[in-house]
Amino acid sequence: MRVSRAALLLASLLLGACATRELPFQAPLEAVPVDAPFNLSGRLSVKAAGKGQLARFDWSHAPARDELSVNSPLGTTVARVTRDADGVLLVADGKVWRAADVEILTEQVLGWPLPLANLAWWVRGRAAPGIAHEFLADGALLQQGWTIRFTSDEPGALYPQRIDLVRDDIALRVIASDWRAPSLTLPAILP
Repeated sequence: MRVSRAALLLASLLLGACATRELPFQAPLEAVPVDAPFNLSGRLSVKAAGKGQLARFDWSHAPARDELSVNSPLGTTVARVTRDADGVLLVADGKVWRAADVEILTEQVLGWPLPLANLAWWVRGRAAPGIAHEFLADGALLQQGWTIRFTSDEPGALYPQRIDLVRDDIALRVIASDWRAPSLTLPAILP
């Protein structure tokens, strides 16, 4: 059977349109990094100690408070983490744990550390300010023992779409699917 060049060209264009091309992400330069509030939903995968877990997440971040729900692929909340001035609260399996540090607490309870304080910067493609860091030639960030790689399939995106974090035998992957700025509620003006 003989295939025409036009058919081959059409097939290659269709296949190319279906494939996503990931590009290294580079955050826009800022004079001073600003920890602006955000809401983010997406997927999370964790490989630790030879085991893997997949989850969806919903995260509401503000400089003074974080609320993170880790959900099963079917949408059931598996764990809820809240960070505020009083420390960290983790609710999972019908139990409640409190601690001063989210990374140590999540490692003890979930089996893997969630670097929530720095992750608020890393999901935006930036180094956490005030902490020693290094950017490698390929764009990867080294900070607090983590190697973080940022990619996006959208040139000129404000934030990376995928963040891969590796430390020791732990690998986290965050796929950001829905970024939202929190809505501001304005007080009613009385006449």
